[in-house]
Amino acid sequence: MKRVLSVSAFLFVVCQTLNAQSLQSDNFNSYVIGNVGVSITPGSPSVPATGQGGFRTDFAGGANTDAQIVNIDASHGKSLQLMGSANATDQKYMWKDGLPAAWAARTPGNDIISLEFNLYTGSVTGGVARGTVMVYDQTTHKTLLGVGYEYATQRVIGIAYYKNTTTGVTGNILFYLEPNTYTYPANTWITLKGTFNKTTGEVTWTGPGGVVRTPPATYLPAAAGVDPYEMDFTSIVGTGNTVAHITSFDNYTLTATNNAVLGTREAAVEENDISVYPNPATDFITVQSKSQVTKVEVFDTAGRSIDVKLDRDKVDVKNLLPGTYILNIETKGDVFSKKFIKK
Repeated sequence: MKRVLSVSAFLFVVCQTLNAQSLQSDNFNSYVIGNVGVSITPGSPSVPATGQGGFRTDFAGGANTDAQIVNIDASHGKSLQLMGSANATDQKYMWKDGLPAAWAARTPGNDIISLEFNLYTGSVTGGVARGTVMVYDQTTHKTLLGVGYEYATQRVIGIAYYKNTTTGVTGNILFYLEPNTYTYPANTWITLKGTFNKTTGEVTWTGPGGVVRTPPATYLPAAAGVDPYEMDFTSIVGTGNTVAHITSFDNYTLTATNNAVLGTREAAVEENDISVYPNPATDFITVQSKSQVTKVEVFDTAGRSIDVKLDRDKVDVKNLLPGTYILNIETKGDVFSKKFIKK
Protein backbone atom coordinates (compact mmCIF):
# COMPACT_ATOMS: atom_id res chain seq x y z
CA MET A 1 0.00 0.00 0.00
CA LYS A 2 2.77 2.42 0.83
CA ARG A 3 4.36 1.85 -2.56
CA VAL A 4 1.03 2.66 -4.24
CA LEU A 5 0.72 5.81 -2.13
CA SER A 6 4.23 6.92 -3.10
CA VAL A 7 3.72 6.39 -6.83
CA SER A 8 0.32 8.07 -6.63
CA ALA A 9 1.91 11.04 -4.93
CA PHE A 10 4.39 11.37 -7.78
CA LEU A 11 1.65 11.06 -10.41
CA PHE A 12 -0.31 13.69 -8.50
CA VAL A 13 2.57 16.15 -8.90
CA VAL A 14 2.90 15.34 -12.62
CA CYS A 15 -0.83 15.82 -13.20
CA GLN A 16 -0.78 19.15 -11.40
CA THR A 17 2.17 20.25 -13.55
CA LEU A 18 0.33 19.26 -16.75
CA ASN A 19 -2.76 21.10 -15.56
CA ALA A 20 -0.88 24.40 -15.20
CA GLN A 21 -0.60 26.88 -18.07
CA SER A 22 2.58 28.91 -18.37
CA LEU A 23 2.09 32.67 -18.26
CA GLN A 24 5.74 33.72 -18.00
CA SER A 25 8.96 31.82 -17.25
CA ASP A 26 12.71 32.05 -17.77
CA ASN A 27 15.99 30.46 -16.68
CA PHE A 28 18.15 33.19 -18.32
CA ASN A 29 20.52 30.66 -19.90
CA SER A 30 19.93 32.05 -23.41
CA TYR A 31 20.92 35.57 -22.34
CA VAL A 32 24.30 37.29 -22.84
CA ILE A 33 26.42 38.02 -19.78
CA GLY A 34 26.19 41.74 -19.00
CA ASN A 35 23.50 44.41 -18.88
CA VAL A 36 19.87 43.33 -19.27
CA GLY A 37 18.24 46.67 -20.03
CA VAL A 38 18.99 49.44 -22.53
CA SER A 39 17.10 52.20 -20.74
CA ILE A 40 16.24 52.91 -17.10
CA THR A 41 13.89 55.85 -17.62
CA PRO A 42 10.43 56.16 -19.16
CA GLY A 43 10.37 57.00 -22.86
CA SER A 44 7.70 56.71 -25.50
CA PRO A 45 5.05 55.53 -24.76
CA SER A 46 5.93 56.33 -21.14
CA VAL A 47 7.83 53.08 -20.51
CA PRO A 48 11.51 52.16 -20.80
CA ALA A 49 12.68 50.44 -23.97
CA THR A 50 12.99 46.65 -23.96
CA GLY A 51 16.32 44.93 -23.40
CA GLN A 52 17.37 41.28 -23.26
CA GLY A 53 14.44 38.87 -23.16
CA GLY A 54 12.00 41.75 -23.56
CA PHE A 55 12.71 43.09 -20.07
CA ARG A 56 11.97 46.70 -19.22
CA THR A 57 14.01 48.34 -16.45
CA ASP A 58 12.78 51.31 -14.44
CA PHE A 59 15.52 52.37 -12.01
CA ALA A 60 15.15 55.62 -10.11
CA GLY A 61 18.62 57.00 -9.49
CA GLY A 62 20.22 53.92 -11.04
CA ALA A 63 22.08 52.74 -14.13
CA ASN A 64 21.81 50.01 -16.76
CA THR A 65 24.59 48.14 -14.94
CA ASP A 66 22.26 47.63 -11.96
CA ALA A 67 20.57 44.72 -13.78
CA GLN A 68 22.93 42.10 -15.15
CA ILE A 69 23.08 38.51 -16.31
CA VAL A 70 25.75 36.72 -14.26
CA ASN A 71 27.14 33.26 -13.55
CA ILE A 72 26.90 32.67 -9.79
CA ASP A 73 27.52 28.92 -9.79
CA ALA A 74 27.53 26.00 -12.19
CA SER A 75 24.34 24.43 -10.88
CA HIS A 76 22.24 27.47 -11.76
CA GLY A 77 24.03 28.61 -14.89
CA LYS A 78 23.08 32.17 -15.76
CA SER A 79 20.96 34.21 -13.38
CA LEU A 80 19.42 37.67 -13.19
CA GLN A 81 21.22 39.98 -10.75
CA LEU A 82 19.60 43.17 -9.46
CA MET A 83 21.54 45.78 -7.48
CA GLY A 84 19.49 47.95 -5.16
CA SER A 85 20.04 51.58 -4.25
CA ALA A 86 22.43 52.68 -1.49
CA ASN A 87 19.86 55.15 -0.20
CA ALA A 88 16.37 55.10 1.32
CA THR A 89 14.27 56.29 -1.63
CA ASP A 90 15.20 54.89 -5.05
CA GLN A 91 13.20 51.76 -5.89
CA LYS A 92 14.01 49.52 -8.86
CA TYR A 93 11.62 47.48 -11.02
CA MET A 94 12.03 45.04 -13.94
CA TRP A 95 9.24 43.40 -15.93
CA LYS A 96 8.15 41.87 -19.21
CA ASP A 97 5.06 42.81 -21.19
CA GLY A 98 2.38 40.30 -22.16
CA LEU A 99 0.96 39.04 -18.88
CA PRO A 100 -2.60 40.40 -19.48
CA ALA A 101 -2.83 38.63 -22.85
CA ALA A 102 -1.44 35.36 -21.45
CA TRP A 103 -3.87 35.51 -18.52
CA ALA A 104 -6.84 36.26 -20.81
CA ALA A 105 -5.95 33.21 -22.96
CA ARG A 106 -5.92 30.77 -20.03
CA THR A 107 -8.28 27.80 -19.88
CA PRO A 108 -11.59 28.76 -18.21
CA GLY A 109 -11.45 27.90 -14.53
CA ASN A 110 -7.68 28.27 -14.20
CA ASP A 111 -8.09 31.23 -11.87
CA ILE A 112 -5.16 30.57 -9.55
CA ILE A 113 -1.82 32.24 -10.23
CA SER A 114 1.13 30.14 -9.04
CA LEU A 115 4.61 31.65 -8.72
CA GLU A 116 7.87 29.81 -8.02
CA PHE A 117 11.48 30.97 -8.31
CA ASN A 118 14.98 30.68 -6.88
CA LEU A 119 16.48 33.65 -5.02
CA TYR A 120 20.14 34.21 -4.13
CA THR A 121 20.52 36.24 -0.93
CA GLY A 122 23.73 37.93 -2.08
CA SER A 123 26.88 38.91 -0.24
CA VAL A 124 25.67 42.04 1.57
CA THR A 125 23.68 41.93 4.82
CA GLY A 126 22.08 44.61 6.97
CA GLY A 127 20.47 47.76 5.68
CA VAL A 128 16.77 48.34 5.17
CA ALA A 129 15.71 46.65 1.95
CA ARG A 130 14.13 43.60 0.39
CA GLY A 131 14.38 41.80 -2.94
CA THR A 132 11.04 40.47 -4.15
CA VAL A 133 8.98 39.22 -7.06
CA MET A 134 5.61 40.99 -7.19
CA VAL A 135 2.44 40.43 -9.23
CA TYR A 136 0.46 43.67 -9.57
CA ASP A 137 -2.97 44.69 -10.80
CA GLN A 138 -3.37 47.19 -13.68
CA THR A 139 -3.05 50.19 -11.37
CA THR A 140 0.20 48.70 -9.94
CA HIS A 141 -1.08 49.79 -6.54
CA LYS A 142 -2.41 46.39 -5.48
CA THR A 143 0.08 43.59 -4.90
CA LEU A 144 -1.92 40.47 -5.65
CA LEU A 145 1.04 38.24 -4.79
CA GLY A 146 4.51 39.12 -3.56
CA VAL A 147 7.29 37.03 -2.04
CA GLY A 148 10.94 37.71 -1.32
CA TYR A 149 13.79 38.24 1.13
CA GLU A 150 14.33 40.89 3.82
CA TYR A 151 17.98 41.74 4.36
CA ALA A 152 17.82 43.22 7.86
CA THR A 153 16.29 40.09 9.38
CA GLN A 154 17.51 37.54 6.79
CA ARG A 155 13.95 36.20 6.68
CA VAL A 156 11.55 35.45 3.85
CA ILE A 157 8.47 37.62 3.50
CA GLY A 158 5.18 37.66 1.61
CA ILE A 159 3.14 40.66 0.52
CA ALA A 160 -0.57 40.69 -0.40
CA TYR A 161 -3.50 43.08 -0.69
CA TYR A 162 -5.54 42.35 2.45
CA LYS A 163 -7.70 44.13 5.02
CA ASN A 164 -6.64 44.24 8.65
CA THR A 165 -9.93 43.78 10.47
CA THR A 166 -8.42 45.01 13.74
CA THR A 167 -7.35 48.41 12.39
CA GLY A 168 -9.70 48.61 9.40
CA VAL A 169 -6.74 49.36 7.10
CA THR A 170 -6.71 47.84 3.61
CA GLY A 171 -3.50 47.75 1.63
CA ASN A 172 -0.37 45.84 0.67
CA ILE A 173 0.57 44.08 3.90
CA LEU A 174 3.87 42.32 4.66
CA PHE A 175 3.85 38.93 6.41
CA TYR A 176 6.80 36.86 7.63
CA LEU A 177 6.47 33.40 6.11
CA GLU A 178 8.36 31.32 8.67
CA PRO A 179 9.21 31.42 12.39
CA ASN A 180 12.01 33.84 13.33
CA THR A 181 14.32 30.86 13.83
CA TYR A 182 14.23 30.29 10.07
CA THR A 183 16.87 32.66 8.69
CA TYR A 184 18.89 32.46 5.48
CA PRO A 185 22.38 33.99 5.49
CA ALA A 186 24.30 35.69 2.70
CA ASN A 187 25.27 33.75 -0.43
CA THR A 188 22.42 31.23 -0.13
CA TRP A 189 20.04 29.96 -2.82
CA ILE A 190 16.46 29.53 -1.60
CA THR A 191 13.22 28.53 -3.32
CA LEU A 192 10.09 30.62 -2.81
CA LYS A 193 6.50 29.92 -3.86
CA GLY A 194 3.14 31.64 -3.72
CA THR A 195 -0.39 31.48 -5.10
CA PHE A 196 -3.15 34.03 -5.64
CA ASN A 197 -6.74 32.91 -6.14
CA LYS A 198 -8.60 35.45 -8.28
CA THR A 199 -11.99 34.06 -7.23
CA THR A 200 -11.43 34.49 -3.50
CA GLY A 201 -8.48 36.88 -3.36
CA GLU A 202 -6.72 34.46 -1.01
CA VAL A 203 -2.94 34.18 -1.02
CA THR A 204 -0.78 31.25 0.12
CA TRP A 205 3.01 31.11 0.37
CA THR A 206 5.54 28.31 0.84
CA GLY A 207 8.91 29.21 2.33
CA PRO A 208 12.27 27.49 1.71
CA GLY A 209 11.81 25.40 4.86
CA GLY A 210 8.53 23.99 3.53
CA VAL A 211 6.31 26.02 5.87
CA VAL A 212 2.98 26.85 4.20
CA ARG A 213 1.69 30.27 5.24
CA THR A 214 -1.55 32.18 4.86
CA PRO A 215 -2.47 35.52 6.48
CA PRO A 216 -3.93 35.24 10.01
CA ALA A 217 -7.68 35.12 10.50
CA THR A 218 -7.71 38.81 11.45
CA TYR A 219 -6.81 39.66 7.83
CA LEU A 220 -9.29 39.33 4.97
CA PRO A 221 -8.46 39.16 1.24
CA ALA A 222 -9.29 42.43 -0.53
CA ALA A 223 -8.41 41.71 -4.17
CA ALA A 224 -11.05 39.13 -5.13
CA GLY A 225 -11.97 39.40 -8.80
CA VAL A 226 -8.86 41.40 -9.71
CA ASP A 227 -6.81 40.30 -12.74
CA PRO A 228 -2.99 40.30 -12.81
CA TYR A 229 -1.36 42.87 -15.05
CA GLU A 230 2.40 42.72 -14.45
CA MET A 231 5.03 40.64 -12.66
CA ASP A 232 8.09 42.58 -11.48
CA PHE A 233 11.49 41.77 -10.03
CA THR A 234 12.02 44.52 -7.47
CA SER A 235 14.52 46.02 -5.07
CA ILE A 236 12.70 48.04 -2.40
CA VAL A 237 14.58 50.21 0.12
CA GLY A 238 13.34 51.88 3.30
CA THR A 239 14.08 54.62 5.79
CA GLY A 240 17.69 54.58 6.96
CA ASN A 241 19.05 52.32 4.24
CA THR A 242 22.62 52.99 3.06
CA VAL A 243 23.48 49.60 1.54
CA ALA A 244 23.35 48.66 -2.16
CA HIS A 245 21.92 45.16 -1.78
CA ILE A 246 22.44 42.63 -4.56
CA THR A 247 19.73 40.02 -5.17
CA SER A 248 19.76 37.33 -7.86
CA PHE A 249 16.83 35.42 -9.35
CA ASP A 250 16.62 32.25 -11.42
CA ASN A 251 14.24 29.58 -12.76
CA TYR A 252 11.04 31.54 -12.31
CA THR A 253 7.66 30.24 -13.42
CA LEU A 254 4.32 32.02 -13.33
CA THR A 255 1.42 29.73 -14.19
CA ALA A 256 -2.38 29.67 -14.25
CA THR A 257 -4.03 26.63 -12.69
CA ASN A 258 -7.14 25.39 -10.88
CA ASN A 259 -4.93 23.66 -8.35
CA ALA A 260 -7.45 23.10 -5.56
CA VAL A 261 -6.06 19.61 -4.86
CA LEU A 262 -2.56 20.95 -4.28
CA GLY A 263 -3.99 23.54 -1.90
CA THR A 264 -5.52 20.72 0.14
CA ARG A 265 -2.25 18.84 0.06
CA GLU A 266 -0.28 21.84 1.25
CA ALA A 267 -2.76 22.34 4.10
CA ALA A 268 -2.12 18.76 5.17
CA VAL A 269 1.63 19.34 5.10
CA GLU A 270 1.19 22.48 7.19
CA GLU A 271 -0.98 20.57 9.69
CA ASN A 272 1.80 18.05 10.18
CA ASP A 273 4.47 20.78 10.45
CA ILE A 274 6.70 19.17 7.82
CA SER A 275 9.78 21.19 6.85
CA VAL A 276 12.32 20.24 4.19
CA TYR A 277 15.54 22.27 3.85
CA PRO A 278 17.83 23.42 2.37
CA ASN A 279 16.30 23.64 -1.09
CA PRO A 280 18.26 23.58 -3.37
CA ALA A 281 20.41 20.98 -1.60
CA THR A 282 24.02 19.87 -2.09
CA ASP A 283 24.77 16.96 0.26
CA PHE A 284 21.93 16.49 2.75
CA ILE A 285 18.27 17.43 3.18
CA THR A 286 16.86 17.84 6.66
CA VAL A 287 13.27 16.63 7.19
CA GLN A 288 11.51 17.88 10.29
CA SER A 289 7.98 16.75 11.19
CA LYS A 290 5.61 16.90 14.15
CA SER A 291 4.91 13.21 13.45
CA GLN A 292 7.62 10.58 13.27
CA VAL A 293 9.03 10.13 9.77
CA THR A 294 9.02 6.40 9.02
CA LYS A 295 10.31 6.40 5.46
CA VAL A 296 11.46 8.68 2.64
CA GLU A 297 11.66 7.99 -1.08
CA VAL A 298 13.04 10.05 -3.94
CA PHE A 299 11.72 10.03 -7.52
CA ASP A 300 13.23 11.68 -10.56
CA THR A 301 11.12 13.54 -13.14
CA ALA A 302 10.57 10.30 -15.08
CA GLY A 303 8.99 8.66 -12.02
CA ARG A 304 11.95 6.36 -11.28
CA SER A 305 12.60 5.58 -7.62
CA ILE A 306 16.13 6.39 -6.43
CA ASP A 307 17.67 4.83 -3.34
CA VAL A 308 18.54 7.31 -0.59
CA LYS A 309 19.50 6.91 3.06
CA LEU A 310 17.57 8.46 5.95
CA ASP A 311 19.70 8.97 9.06
CA ARG A 312 17.50 10.42 11.81
CA ASP A 313 16.26 13.63 10.17
CA LYS A 314 18.77 13.83 7.31
CA VAL A 315 18.47 12.44 3.77
CA ASP A 316 21.73 11.82 1.91
CA VAL A 317 21.42 13.28 -1.61
CA LYS A 318 25.06 13.96 -2.44
CA ASN A 319 25.16 11.14 -5.02
CA LEU A 320 22.17 12.47 -6.98
CA LEU A 321 22.78 14.16 -10.31
CA PRO A 322 21.88 17.87 -10.44
CA GLY A 323 18.21 18.34 -11.26
CA THR A 324 14.66 18.37 -9.87
CA TYR A 325 13.29 15.53 -7.74
CA ILE A 326 10.22 14.58 -5.70
CA LEU A 327 10.75 13.63 -2.05
CA ASN A 328 7.99 11.43 -0.59
CA ILE A 329 7.74 11.51 3.19
CA GLU A 330 5.83 8.85 5.14
CA THR A 331 4.62 9.64 8.66
CA LYS A 332 2.62 6.84 10.31
CA GLY A 333 0.54 5.97 7.26
CA ASP A 334 0.38 9.41 5.62
CA VAL A 335 2.47 10.30 2.58
CA PHE A 336 3.43 13.84 1.61
CA SER A 337 5.35 15.03 -1.43
CA LYS A 338 7.90 17.81 -1.70
CA LYS A 339 9.78 18.97 -4.77
CA PHE A 340 13.47 19.80 -4.33
CA ILE A 341 16.45 20.74 -6.46
CA LYS A 342 19.81 18.99 -6.25
CA LYS A 343 22.68 21.34 -7.02
